[in-house]
Amino acid sequence: MKNRSQSQSIRNLVLTAVFSALIIVMTVTPYVGYISYGGIEITTLHIVAILAGVCLGPLYGAVVGGVWGLSCIVRAYVAFPVFLDYGFGNFFVAGLPRILVGLVAGAVFFALRKTKLPQFLSAAISAVCGTFTNTACVLTAMHIWQNVHKVGEMSDMRVIFGNIFQTLIGVNGLIELAAAVILVPALYRAVSKVMQRAG
Repeated sequence: MKNRSQSQSIRNLVLTAVFSALIIVMTVTPYVGYISYGGIEITTLHIVAILAGVCLGPLYGAVVGGVWGLSCIVRAYVAFPVFLDYGFGNFFVAGLPRILVGLVAGAVFFALRKTKLPQFLSAAISAVCGTFTNTACVLTAMHIWQNVHKVGEMSDMRVIFGNIFQTLIGVNGLIELAAAVILVPALYRAVSKVMQRAG
């Protein structure tokens, strides 16, 4: 029993390293982790963080989300310094929300596993929750950062909710949501088969 627990821990650590490496590779590869088109930027990295949470649990999902957040901060400073004006060089804006993506997705999935829902549906719901967490937390943190730290004004919750709603129904929000809902269940099924073969 102890050996089995140790092997599962090692397996989870290895998969966490794989997901984290995937985050880094996708970040530095043009039009893979971030896709820019016509002034709109779409990310695919939330899929990796959500998948890590679904496959490994909320703790490991948070770790992979943290790697995503740190890579986003580095990207803001190195490649796109203009993003610093919007707070992407700040851990509160770019780091913490990404940690919550993997944490929330993993927690939702493992809670839904206790129900009679099919696993692919549980994974899809977790993908929705993880994507919404990313959008809501990033925009909220960005709005608070801009107002409190740069303008010195209090944040208007109506403006925050309006920005979140507009992003969710916008092109980038809908594409990110659709991609997560389609890919996370399919990738989860593939990864879970590999995990089962590994014992």
